[in-house]
Amino acid sequence: MRPLPPPGTFAEGQRLVYGMLAAAAGMFAGICAVAMIALLMWGGWSRDEEHSIVTIFGWSLGGFIVAMVAVIVGLLAGGPVGRFKVAASRDGASLETEGRP
Repeated sequence: MRPLPPPGTFAEGQRLVYGMLAAAAGMFAGICAVAMIALLMWGGWSRDEEHSIVTIFGWSLGGFIVAMVAVIVGLLAGGPVGRFKVAASRDGASLETEGRP
C-alpha cells in the first residue's frame, strides 16, 4: 500500500484529518454494533430475560447508529465536503455534495 502524499496546504491537511476521523468513526460504529449483536447472541441470557434484552439492545443500537451517523456527517460537513444539498422530486431523490476550493 502506497502512503498518502503529504498535504500541500493547511486546508488539505485539515481535509485529511477530517477524512481519517470520519473513517475511524464509521469503523468504530461498525465494531460496536457487531460487539452488541455478539453479546446479545452469545451472552447466555435466560429465556425470561431475552425479550427485555432484545428491546433494550435494539433501541440502544438504533440510537448509537443514529448518533454515529450524525457525528460522521458533522465531520464531513466541517471538513472536506462543506455543503450538502438534498432534493426530492417526482423523478426521485438526490444528494449532492460540494467541496471548498
